[in-house]
Amino acid sequence: MKKAVALLLALGMTVALSACGGTSQDNRVVTGYDIDAPEGFEEMEMEGVELYYINEDGSNINMTVAEKTGMDDASFEEITVEMLRETLEEGFLSAYDLEVTIAEDSLTRDPVCDFPAYQYTCSYELSGVSLEQLIVCINADKVYTITYTDASGNWMETFRTSAQNIQLTTQEQ
Repeated sequence: MKKAVALLLALGMTVALSACGGTSQDNRVVTGYDIDAPEGFEEMEMEGVELYYINEDGSNINMTVAEKTGMDDASFEEITVEMLRETLEEGFLSAYDLEVTIAEDSLTRDPVCDFPAYQYTCSYELSGVSLEQLIVCINADKVYTITYTDASGNWMETFRTSAQNIQLTTQEQ
């Protein structure tokens, strides 16, 4: 039960990170998406998220979709690993009164379906549970944030492969 609560708290943090987008000159609108869920992950309905898959070990994949906050594309490009780390740590503290210290983190900026994107990987302990996350944030017509949470230490390579295969279906506006 403790593990499930910790993971739901981690899930809630992705919403804070999803406010990272801005306006874009791209005329494409996302009309669909395809995210590879590993075998053993079951899709469930979860309020507040567009997509949610969970495994019996508590590992999960979720996607939030948020309207852009008015930042421009240059602001999206200025996001740093330090900004993301601070956002995550401050978010846990303000929302749940939990102190979380990011043990390791990294940021890459590989585009997803020709849209600007970043991939933030971090690990931390939450309520005695070690978690590793891969957060993929895509700056398209909206901000699409896919969060992969590994609660067992067995999924990160599979999650990285899934993240490399994210497909967005688009049409011109």
